[in-house]
Amino acid sequence: MYERHLLFDNVIDLAGADARDRFEAFARSVRDVLSQRWTRTESTYEKENPKRVYYLSMEFLIGRSLANNVTNLLLDPLASEAVRQENINWAELLEQEPDAALGNGGLGRLAACFLDSMATMQLPAMGYGLRYEYGIFKQLIQDGWQREQPDNWLRRQDPWEVARPNEKVEVNLNCSFVISGGALQAIPDKPSSLIGIPFDRPVWATAAKPLIRSGYGPHRRQISLIFRHSAMVTSWARGRDSRS
Repeated sequence: MYERHLLFDNVIDLAGADARDRFEAFARSVRDVLSQRWTRTESTYEKENPKRVYYLSMEFLIGRSLANNVTNLLLDPLASEAVRQENINWAELLEQEPDAALGNGGLGRLAACFLDSMATMQLPAMGYGLRYEYGIFKQLIQDGWQREQPDNWLRRQDPWEVARPNEKVEVNLNCSFVISGGALQAIPDKPSSLIGIPFDRPVWATAAKPLIRSGYGPHRRQISLIFRHSAMVTSWARGRDSRS
């Protein structure tokens, strides 16, 4: 699966793949396994019709997903063999994944822990939040001083999320917005709309009961917001949180 994703997703020669290309191919290979269990879980929910938990939060600080998903899906032996056969530097591969910048504070970490706990307890759950395009900042230390740079964590495609444009929702507003003096200002009585596009991102945990380890996992649904004004569509804010 790894070589297939390198070739058919990125359309590059295997020998010419850089570290980021290899990370995306490896992550998508893991997601292939996860996706099969994801769909079976959803089928079980539809059949059993259980009560569900919907957790709304402005932040979900989940960190990086590759190592967690390999561990929680019990894929360590297969991953180790693939790393050996493909001559992959595992530590370098893991460093290619940015932290998912879906918030900036302790409440975001708490929300992520709740989702992990619900996955482990096999509770049918979904987290809702915003799909922020930028994190707080990227920290650099130069000459003993902190330097801040934009944290554009989505500059490369996130291999874990699944866009659901067919489920988009339009919210009509009786105002528009302009940027004046570096600040966003509302203009009353000038209609506009927001379009919310869902992005689903699975959160998987090893179940407490060994016989059903591959059972249930919540999702996080991120909402990507696009501001529409008259006939012109501009990117105003990106967000919406994935199924965890």
